[in-house]
Amino acid sequence: MTMMDTAVKPIPAYAPPEDGKPRNAVDEKWMRLHRALMNRPARLAKKAQNIENSDRH
Repeated sequence: MTMMDTAVKPIPAYAPPEDGKPRNAVDEKWMRLHRALMNRPARLAKKAQNIENSDRH
């Protein structure tokens, strides 16, 4: 089996701006995704609470 170099470069990890303010559309997108990920447990708990309350007529 022959190995070939595909010239695929790794994507650098995203680092948010130090001041917490987006510099451009890419920062805005990644910061929005990060906030959504961090708020996910709270959203799931709220959704579960709403479902539980709707079951209790």
